[in-house]
Amino acid sequence: MLRRIQSQLIALATYVVVSFAIVIEIGAALPRWALVAALLSSGAFVLTWVVVLGREQFRQSGALPDAGALRRQSTAFMWSGNMASALGFWLTMPYAESNLRMMNVIFGTSTIAFEMLGTIQRAPQSGRSSLAPFSLSVSIICYFAVFWERFSPLIIFFTIAATYVFWMMRQIAQSAINRSYLAKQEAEAQRDAKTRFLASASHDLGQPLQAARMFFDQAMRSGDGAKRDKAVRGVHLAFDTTEHLLDQMMAHLKLESGVVEARLEQCVIGPLVAQAADINEPAAGLAQVSLHAMPCRLKVLADPALVERALGNLIGNAIRHAKASRILIGARQTGNRVRVWVIDDGCGVSTSDIQRLFDDYVQGSDHGQEIRGGFGLGLATTRRLARLMGGDAGYDAKWVKGSAFWLDLPAA
Repeated sequence: MLRRIQSQLIALATYVVVSFAIVIEIGAALPRWALVAALLSSGAFVLTWVVVLGREQFRQSGALPDAGALRRQSTAFMWSGNMASALGFWLTMPYAESNLRMMNVIFGTSTIAFEMLGTIQRAPQSGRSSLAPFSLSVSIICYFAVFWERFSPLIIFFTIAATYVFWMMRQIAQSAINRSYLAKQEAEAQRDAKTRFLASASHDLGQPLQAARMFFDQAMRSGDGAKRDKAVRGVHLAFDTTEHLLDQMMAHLKLESGVVEARLEQCVIGPLVAQAADINEPAAGLAQVSLHAMPCRLKVLADPALVERALGNLIGNAIRHAKASRILIGARQTGNRVRVWVIDDGCGVSTSDIQRLFDDYVQGSDHGQEIRGGFGLGLATTRRLARLMGGDAGYDAKWVKGSAFWLDLPAA
């Protein structure tokens, strides 16, 4: 921000010096009121260096004003400096020769360029750009329109074209800064997400492996056959859990790398819903949740394997996290889309989690540690799979008695 003000000061100081030089050149021919214009120009020059000295005092004292105060100071200075310069231009140009007028026009448009670039804001951009740089352009155009001469059309065209080019340069630079800021934010978000993923993987993979080691030690040390068999089943369950987590991780990495391709074909959604429910039936039984898959003959254009994975993620998410007693899976067609619903009567979704539900590595914040687990990739993977097939996935925030997730697929 300070550099921006400095560039504007330099530009306006240069412009005022040129105007003052013209005043000196034709000072002998000027009446008293024209000399007042010269004093105004010199006053603007003095004001420039006063502001420069004030900036140095701020820097030395360490009491720099905030960005908003600097922006207001910069805008106010541009308007006041431009108005003083425009006044000097109108008062002195009628007495200047053509070469001096052309030189003043060139320096005026150069000042516009400095000011345009000086209004570029740091990302994230806040507010609109100042209109102050356009005041010099309007002043020059109006002058040569009022005091018409042979080169007036060319000067007016040059001023308009130069101002437009400078404005476009400013817009391109501001856009590049904004894009760079967004890219930086995205890179930082991805870095943070991968950090959370590594932390989650270390924690969630460590739990079943530690359990497997504990059950293995019990099986080796126990002399009771029943206890040994129970410990062996615990070992199998722990390794099954580990395998599930590793499969989930590999599936996510494949989706991210673009290896997975959707083989679209016409298929009936009903059998796919029933099969996804059957696969999750054992987990639902352990959680004491009843699954109800509604029969359906609607046809979709999708990859059956990817549909099963996407629905399995939604059903598994409801079993593990919803604290529900009943889960309903059904489908309805709306226009050229078939929407498959996974609805439960559980605790619902926290309002603070809704916006980030389908982000990578995000887990709910209000369900308790005892039922969390996984990497927070289930819903994110579901959305990726749905979009890979030309559909989408989401959550119905209007549902109040539990939660309702949906999977949209193109109707066949």
